[in-house]
Amino acid sequence: MSIDKLQNLSVEYDQIFFIDCLPEDEYNDWKISQDISQFLSDNGILQNTSICRNKKLVIATLNYVLKLASNETKICLHIVSHGDKDGLWIKSTDEDILWTDFKQLLGQINDAMGGTLLLNMTSCKGLNGIKIVDANATNYPFFGLIGYSVDLEVDRGKDINKMFYEKILNGKQIYDAVSELKKELNDDNLYCISSQGYKIIKSKLSSHK
Repeated sequence: MSIDKLQNLSVEYDQIFFIDCLPEDEYNDWKISQDISQFLSDNGILQNTSICRNKKLVIATLNYVLKLASNETKICLHIVSHGDKDGLWIKSTDEDILWTDFKQLLGQINDAMGGTLLLNMTSCKGLNGIKIVDANATNYPFFGLIGYSVDLEVDRGKDINKMFYEKILNGKQIYDAVSELKKELNDDNLYCISSQGYKIIKSKLSSHK
């Protein structure tokens, strides 16, 4: 797609919805979604968390998110999980959820949101979620994905997300926020990718303060 045909997109998200797939011990010890959620709450951002320790719960939660999206709720979907290049790994039940398992439901959520779904992956090799995008399709599973290209350490995952959301709250756009993070952290493994090649992704979070 040539640069003059790339689309612009502007969206204001109503809430951050966490899907946390970590086992109980890691959930309690690492406190990834808890710490990020608390940071958002302190800044007046509405967020919800669904603890999903098996594949069935992940699918059920995505169906619930679809209902929210169908009621005109703009959602940034934030997934915290173990993962690899093929998808997510639910450690509690030793279940794999392949990227292709997400494709249909994410596509329905994205359609319900008018093509504005942002997927933030806090997992090892979360960038590989872009594999479910069909370049020849007319609709997409999300408009943008934030992900890590290699294994992601717990502290780095927390730092990235707190800094990212803080930049968004301060008025930065998604791509600019990620680009700044890469420079500030000297980290070339963090990426923001658009399904449709938007040249400008304008976004902000709705503050409930």
